[in-house]
Amino acid sequence: MKIKHPILGIALSVALFGVGVTSSFAADETLRSLAEKNGIYIGAILNSQWFGGGLPSQYEQVHKTQFNIVVAENEMKFDATEPQEGRFNYNNGDKMVKYAQQNGMRVRGHALAWHSQVPNWVNNYKNDKQKLLKVLKNHIDNVVGHWKGKVAEWDVVNEAISNNEPQWRGYSVWYQGIGPEFIDSAFVWAHAADPDAELCYNDYNLEQGVNPKAKAGFLLEQVKRWVANGIPIHCVGSQTHVEDTTTDKHFIGSPDSLRSLAKELAKLNVKLKITELDIGFKSGINVSKSDLERQGQTFRQYLDIILEEPNADTYLIWGVSDKWSWLGGLNRQKGLIYDDNLKPKPAFDSLLVRLQNFEPPQDTAATDTTKQDTTVTDTTKKDTTVKDTVGLDSTISIARSAGPGSITTQLSGHTLLITGAKSAIVDVFDMQGRPVFSAKNVKGSVDLKIPEGLYVVRVRDGSTNLTRRIAIK
Repeated sequence: MKIKHPILGIALSVALFGVGVTSSFAADETLRSLAEKNGIYIGAILNSQWFGGGLPSQYEQVHKTQFNIVVAENEMKFDATEPQEGRFNYNNGDKMVKYAQQNGMRVRGHALAWHSQVPNWVNNYKNDKQKLLKVLKNHIDNVVGHWKGKVAEWDVVNEAISNNEPQWRGYSVWYQGIGPEFIDSAFVWAHAADPDAELCYNDYNLEQGVNPKAKAGFLLEQVKRWVANGIPIHCVGSQTHVEDTTTDKHFIGSPDSLRSLAKELAKLNVKLKITELDIGFKSGINVSKSDLERQGQTFRQYLDIILEEPNADTYLIWGVSDKWSWLGGLNRQKGLIYDDNLKPKPAFDSLLVRLQNFEPPQDTAATDTTKQDTTVTDTTKKDTTVKDTVGLDSTISIARSAGPGSITTQLSGHTLLITGAKSAIVDVFDMQGRPVFSAKNVKGSVDLKIPEGLYVVRVRDGSTNLTRRIAIK
């Protein structure tokens, strides 16, 4: 169930290039503009350094340009919003909500009930079930009520399942003092406080398989029970903190397994959201160019789930730049889509190209009547292969195209001719967004050493860039 929503925030230019070409890209396409075009949300946290004013202005500029959904790293958790019993602090949360409103961004709330980052005063009542229920209800009533109509979705319960053999996390103050029914109650109270907000259960390791011995399998049975009992749960958030432990084989965590969870949730009319994505490497190892390219492919494979599964709509990364990331505490590095200098990595390129070239299936089913804005959805089995429908000129591969600024390109056989760029960088991607060729310090032309086929080429010269589709014959 994809949502259709108006273009949010910054008005983006729609100047096109590619004279005589039936398919061309906007000169200023971003992850944000392309996500909105495809009816999904793509976002990143605002981390605690942002709330403290400790980041360069470029960080915020990248964030509001590239993303259309935001969540606070820590500033809406229990200890931040109710540090003392009955005394609420909304300052940082209000700051982020104002930022989101100014920039047309959707807001996620994270998180209402969690075993961690609970202020010490809550533990005073761990042996008093009725009092602890009142504490949790009062917190949810006040926090959700304060941001009613401003926070579109909440992680109501976070990480309530043990990471070992699937069972409820026994050392949570909420589980110890109340029992697993605290989860049912939290959802009911959150819905009462804001009936229009989407309510999620959020957890990690959900990409490791849907079976009774996996966390996702255990959770799926709970979701079935909640739905059957009328508990207002609308979504499951997969944190998707994935690690590459080998640097020469594969990442732990399977996009295919997460897709399987999405399909099972769809049967229950529950959404899947990717809420905290990062794909890190072990700290201290040398990360090669090929490692980063593989990382980019994995980022794309998780994006494919959000694009292709009808009940998935959110792709949220737990950070922007590798320089300001929580991963160091996990002994991991380089897990985000921008490097230490806020320059886009191959992962960014892979996401951008995939969004540019995604072609949704034709609408064939009845109109969706769920709470979200309605769209026509296709319920047939989808072919996930990206198909190109460009009508190509039979005499030339691609006509001359004019890009932003003064860069122009022309393709002659396998040679890309470039004008208006002093020292360009050329990157070529296949139609799945995977990098296949790169050349640096190009002056005037570059021989594209790639097989025949359809590709996306990007030419960069400083801050000016041109992205276009080409056909090698």
